[in-house]
Amino acid sequence: MHILFIIPGDINLPTGGYRYDREIINAWKNSGVEVSLISIKGNYPFPTKADKQSALEEIEKLPKANIAVVDGLLGGASPEFLEKLSKALPVVALIHHPLCLENGLDKKSAKSLENNEQVGLQFASAIVTTSPATTQTVSNLFKYEKTNIHNVLPGVERGEISDGSKNSTTNLLCVGSVIKRKGHKDLLLALANITHLDWHLDCIGSTDFDQTLFAELKQTLEAKSLANKITFHGSVSEEIISQAYENADIFVLPSLYEGYGMAYAEAIVRGLPVIATKAGAIPDTVPETCGILVEPSDIQALSNALEKMISDKALRNQYREATLQAEPFFPTWQSSSKAFLQILKDISL
Repeated sequence: MHILFIIPGDINLPTGGYRYDREIINAWKNSGVEVSLISIKGNYPFPTKADKQSALEEIEKLPKANIAVVDGLLGGASPEFLEKLSKALPVVALIHHPLCLENGLDKKSAKSLENNEQVGLQFASAIVTTSPATTQTVSNLFKYEKTNIHNVLPGVERGEISDGSKNSTTNLLCVGSVIKRKGHKDLLLALANITHLDWHLDCIGSTDFDQTLFAELKQTLEAKSLANKITFHGSVSEEIISQAYENADIFVLPSLYEGYGMAYAEAIVRGLPVIATKAGAIPDTVPETCGILVEPSDIQALSNALEKMISDKALRNQYREATLQAEPFFPTWQSSSKAFLQILKDISL
């Protein structure tokens, strides 16, 4: 069986969606599956007419294969691509989360993305999503038959269990690219209400995607006198991320929407209590025994949750025990890749 895995741009970009793609492809290759990564150039999810035409021309150059997996960042923005590709071989649309639900879009752009994705999905033999919540959203939003939507949860990288802070300061950890959807602004405003407590926040994730937002966050640090309590590290190596998890006491990421939320799962399997929101698939990813979930953009509720967990070590230990019990229920990349592969085999028969 030969699989084409088609994405826009550079698969090494530090986002959760691209990481999912990388890990699935690597697991397939390591198990002997023939898979070709095809990278399509263009400004996705807002391709120009030239970008779309170039992508259509690339279809003529594709190697022969049994089936194609098309990342939603490409397929959701270009129904023309899915239509033409589907005439050559079966197509599976991989949806991390619907493009139109990205925060910060104006109504016109969001509606355009919604329409494009709905049209494009008509040409998919099946859809793979990364969570049950996203399956439900896709079915409701695009009126797509649920029997043709499959969940393949992200694998979760295991690592050393957190040892936590070695002193009286509570170490908070936030892992996520600095984009509006991840809620960094809400987090800074919430922490500004509890500067009387002894804590330090480390933010890990690319600061390159939204320079305007990052500049605003730096201004907030100064305005709220938070510069000595919060550090933005940008993109770092896997080794440094692993060390950050190990040294943390609490994981916090108040996202406005998640199609799954790999960072939460990775925090849980390392024994970290979580503070997050109830947005999207987060309640499915974070068991209620493993942390505190608040409504998205509720600054006061987020402040209260942070204050409660920072101030009460016994409560943190209670959540920690629950995370360790939840760990076995999170899949590995090996098991997730096998589940994905079986879906493709069933479709290509």
